[in-house]
Amino acid sequence: MDKILKSFVLLCVLLQGSSVLGFFQTCDMKRCHAPTLRDQLEAIDYIPTTEEQLESLCPPVLEALRCVAEQIEDCTKQGLFELAASENKTVALMGNLLLSIGKFVIDICDSNSELHRNYIASITCFKDLAVEPEATIKCHQEGNAVYALYAKSLDLLGQDESEAEERQDSEHWCMVTAYTFACFSAELQDKCGDVARTTFVDILKRFQSLKWNDCSDIDVHNLRTKFLDFLELEDDRRSIYSEVFNSRRRRK
Repeated sequence: MDKILKSFVLLCVLLQGSSVLGFFQTCDMKRCHAPTLRDQLEAIDYIPTTEEQLESLCPPVLEALRCVAEQIEDCTKQGLFELAASENKTVALMGNLLLSIGKFVIDICDSNSELHRNYIASITCFKDLAVEPEATIKCHQEGNAVYALYAKSLDLLGQDESEAEERQDSEHWCMVTAYTFACFSAELQDKCGDVARTTFVDILKRFQSLKWNDCSDIDVHNLRTKFLDFLELEDDRRSIYSEVFNSRRRRK
């Protein structure tokens, strides 16, 4: 789960002059190379946890992001907003990801923003929970087991076998991933409190194009209705799971 906050990892890849996926292979990022920043991020495992670390990292990170955006615009002749609106799925995904990273970093670095305050208040507990694999593994295993029972229950309703197979292939990844996030969100609530959980959901919403791209609209509809009802959760838990299940916006 800590990978969600490690958007800085992608930034470091860009800063090391690596080619960017497909459409961006002609972009030369050497001008944005910042080995000192890379070393600073590595030293804290890419996730700043104090005001002092943010104060030190924010200026070079923001400058690096500006450099990356300028280089991409220069070599593609398109701005990030144009790339994010591209009909090419990979290009649009990359454009949206870069925009999300930029907005996330700007808000994190703004000491007056709600995200900044909530992040500082909860990040240490979040990081302690996220770096331990047990919670994520448990939630993922639970998700697979629950989805298997859910799929079986639908089969028992007399659904055509070929239709059931096609449906399961299309929605399995989506629902198990969503369940894993929701389960982890509940763990955060129990161990770190409401601020940590709501901040996590906020970050899920910000990066939804990265994590929810393979969820079709019908998958999301079923996730929020049939699957959520199947879980038979008590009201407080249902509210937590529902908030995560609703963190993916419908495609335009």
